[in-house]
Amino acid sequence: MNKHLTLPRARQQRGAVLIVSLLLLLVMTLLGLGASQSTRLQERMAGNQRDLELALQGAESALRAAEYQLRPNMNVNERMCQTPSIDCVTFDSLLLNDSNMPLDLGKQIDQWWTDNSQIYEEAARFTTLKQAPQYVNEYYGEVKDSLTVGSSYINVVRDFYRSTGRSRGMTDSAQVVVQSTYSRVVFE
Repeated sequence: MNKHLTLPRARQQRGAVLIVSLLLLLVMTLLGLGASQSTRLQERMAGNQRDLELALQGAESALRAAEYQLRPNMNVNERMCQTPSIDCVTFDSLLLNDSNMPLDLGKQIDQWWTDNSQIYEEAARFTTLKQAPQYVNEYYGEVKDSLTVGSSYINVVRDFYRSTGRSRGMTDSAQVVVQSTYSRVVFE
């Protein structure tokens, strides 16, 4: 008895399941690669944002240190410095460019900042920054004013300053420069 086993449908199947499963695997692989690239991009963006935020915090702290230096000494009831000097103000006049416009300190090179700025003294707290925050105070000038309180007439002088703070983040690619105009009232 010779019996041959025949598979009646074996010749009709042509591997369609294999082709469909390979195509689905290819689509899933492409989706996985796209998701991983998107995740990597978002991770880099978050790192850059953190770097920028650290630089901004450093620049703002340097700006506050510069402004604090200009405040009157509340205990003695007099200014920290009677006239602009290196102890109080980095420059005794506003820095101007060739066309008598205020100098854009945000565009100055690192060497300029090294030569002309003061370092924020409490920079030890900023261990994640590339370098210590720096600041510059410039003296605009004084404006005389008068103040009438009741029947009294008081002469007032307002000294105006431009304070600039600069900081880098964890890398050199994030640099932030912030400025403020500070007015200090002095009674004559």
